[in-house]
Amino acid sequence: MKHRGLLRTLFLLAVCGSVSASVTEIRQDFFNQRYNLPATAIMLAPTGDASYLISVYESTTSCAVVPTLRWTDENGIARSKQGNIGPASTGVVGGLGAENCYLSILAKVRVQADTTPTVETAGDSYRFLYSLYVFGLGFWPSGAQGQGGLSEVTGSLPVSIVPSLAVYKAPVSTSGLLIAYSTGDAGPEVPYVSWTDENGYNSLAVPVGTSAVVPVRMAGGTKVCIHTYSDTTWYALIVFGEPATGSGPFGDYEANLLDWTSATYPISPILFTAGSAGANVLLLSEVTQQANEGTVGEGLGCLFHNDKSGGSSLCGGAGCGPLWGPSQLRFTCFRRQR
Repeated sequence: MKHRGLLRTLFLLAVCGSVSASVTEIRQDFFNQRYNLPATAIMLAPTGDASYLISVYESTTSCAVVPTLRWTDENGIARSKQGNIGPASTGVVGGLGAENCYLSILAKVRVQADTTPTVETAGDSYRFLYSLYVFGLGFWPSGAQGQGGLSEVTGSLPVSIVPSLAVYKAPVSTSGLLIAYSTGDAGPEVPYVSWTDENGYNSLAVPVGTSAVVPVRMAGGTKVCIHTYSDTTWYALIVFGEPATGSGPFGDYEANLLDWTSATYPISPILFTAGSAGANVLLLSEVTQQANEGTVGEGLGCLFHNDKSGGSSLCGGAGCGPLWGPSQLRFTCFRRQR
């Protein structure tokens, strides 16, 4: 298998030391729409193949209008991802009933140079009012920081019952990416996060032993809350303000394997060392491969290794929780049959 692009990216949800890579902000708002939105560019086309984390959030009273994100990857293959209906809109989470509807998309994308990702909607046109919010992060191996509009709130809740703790109050309506990770004993009651957009209350479960990474829209004057049941829960909220140049709270650590021809990486390089204090990290990985017969697919794995205890855990995708200190993040690659 030959890959024109094989990417692994890590950025830290903490103030960290100087690094050569940079992070920039993406944000587009489409307020009070009644008609289906045609395919509309959400950013300028990158001059080189580029990596992004893109969030789309639709605030509405009906989930009939479905957003779709489209892009072209570095192999020239057209990609797309449709919005998913928020879990809170289909039942009860944390003992509280859902009061409105939302749809969201979270996509790790690799974009071909000189092509532009777009967003569009389709569904029940001119019956329901909706607003669409697109926001995200661009990851660059070098260049000026564009984090001037970004801020973050981080923390943890102890092992105890916390019915509701407000971790952020939005001074004005804005968008955010909410990350939560919980440890403990899985049971009938699991931790959950809640927020309120312009149409009402929403909530999302955080199953014990895994993470929740969800785009949110916060109406001005409302609170983002965490609720736990005898579990330790770590959280981070990235708040997207008006895009601006300048430094910000995040560090970006990247490893790129381009034009890769082997499905087994010979070593597990150290990508990041957390140090004695530990760190909360959001890990993103993406594989773009040339067309083939569809019999073999490649995947990426990462290893969280605790140097002190010798313990480790394997994960992939996005949102692999806290790193205990002192510990390291190593990565390796593996092959799987489709």
